[in-house]
Amino acid sequence: MASKAHAVHDKHRFNADLYEALLMENEEKVINLCRKVPDGGLHILTIHKDTVLHMATYSKQRHSVLKQLEALPENFRDKIIRTNNHKNTILHEAATSQEGREAAEIMLRKAPELLGMRNHRGETALYRAARYGQADMFKYLALKISQYDEEQQLDFLRRNDKTNILHISILAEHFGEFPWA
Repeated sequence: MASKAHAVHDKHRFNADLYEALLMENEEKVINLCRKVPDGGLHILTIHKDTVLHMATYSKQRHSVLKQLEALPENFRDKIIRTNNHKNTILHEAATSQEGREAAEIMLRKAPELLGMRNHRGETALYRAARYGQADMFKYLALKISQYDEEQQLDFLRRNDKTNILHISILAEHFGEFPWA
């Protein structure tokens, strides 16, 4: 029993060290700690099921994200599409920032199905790019969906409650930043 408690304590200590390194933007320490766990940058770090990559991407730690993505083996496809408690993928997080473009390219190369995945609101990464006013990311992701027929493309542009990207862009006051403006 004591060894199980010790193992839990060690896991919590490790996660605390990794979380602190992320908060302090200590890229070298984050990379080194990720090398110590089987899932690397896809190690689940928070009670909300955020991975290291979710957190680093959301906090715009571009260089760290790119290094972690490149370090992932090709057979991690199932882990790359992990979602947090809000059903956001790492691509959903990358879509909220202009710094996420290069990371998004790598993510989609490793797991193309990320493009069509929806969070708990029914938002795709393309939808989130519009919601957060990320015009360059929006254009990149819009180009990626251009391979689909028109009806399928429309599905990327609205969430489950039928709010479309034009509505959300106006509500978020990003209406002047997109091609339709």
